[in-house]
Amino acid sequence: MRYGLISFVAVLLAIICWWGLYELTDQMSPDQQGVMPLFFALLFLALTATLAPPAAYLNRRFAPAAVAHDRTRFLRHSAWAGLCLTAWAWLQMHRAFNLAFALVIALIFVAVEFLIVRLRAETEEGDGRTRRTEKTAKRRPPASG
Repeated sequence: MRYGLISFVAVLLAIICWWGLYELTDQMSPDQQGVMPLFFALLFLALTATLAPPAAYLNRRFAPAAVAHDRTRFLRHSAWAGLCLTAWAWLQMHRAFNLAFALVIALIFVAVEFLIVRLRAETEEGDGRTRRTEKTAKRRPPASG
């Protein structure tokens, strides 16, 4: 995978989204129809694109075996972080954000990521067993009576 190209595209997308957020908050009022969904969509994209290059570096640096197995893992991690931070911003908008909610939301995303990794490992393990069984069944000569 070409991390340089993906990082360049992510930085370009981040710049565009942050600029869009600046223009949106400068030109529009929050009570206009469609502004809040657009704000949160741009915020999610901006955060995800901003966090993609650091996530790619950290995954390559600290989990090279996992990166070799799942090349797009850093995109999923940056999307989880962007979704978590966007949820925190939404809670803050409603004045409901506090440390307890922040920890619960973060732990939910960590648990979902853990389940994704675990289920993928079990699925691939099961596929490997099936493939090995098929290969050994093909190699065995037919039983003679």
